[in-house]
Amino acid sequence: MGERPEHLRAPVLVTGAAVVVCLVSFLVDLRVSVPVGPAKLAGILLVVLGMGLVLWAAAYLKGSLLGAVQPLGELVQTGPYRLVRHPVYAGMAIAACGIPVSTRSWLGLLAVFLLFLPALVYRARLEEEALQERFGAVWEEYVLRTGFFLPRLPQGESHGKA
Repeated sequence: MGERPEHLRAPVLVTGAAVVVCLVSFLVDLRVSVPVGPAKLAGILLVVLGMGLVLWAAAYLKGSLLGAVQPLGELVQTGPYRLVRHPVYAGMAIAACGIPVSTRSWLGLLAVFLLFLPALVYRARLEEEALQERFGAVWEEYVLRTGFFLPRLPQGESHGKA
């Protein structure tokens, strides 16, 4: 069975948004007035941190990282997946923030939040529909324990206690 049209469109949207972030960050000369050295260092650290998360998550996905939205194999719940459902996308978002930070581009950072992040969320939502369909109750239980892009805060009885 072939992919649904929106499943084919999602990778194109993510890639297109990433290209826009890069083009705006490097080519539009609207810079935040912070020193170049610290900005480059902070940007590089964000890219390294984000790509480190992507690689860590990819190691747990094995061959399922690239391409189709449809799940391949078993539901991964180990490594970074024990904390968040979409660590690859979280890492990509962190790394994408590093580009405009390193170039001091406020417009590039705005493009990350207005274009790139929504494209990642769109793709992640499509994946979640496919995962729900494939794994059912196991998926539902996993969703209750994990955050979307960020770890879920512990839910205890300590709310309001001194």
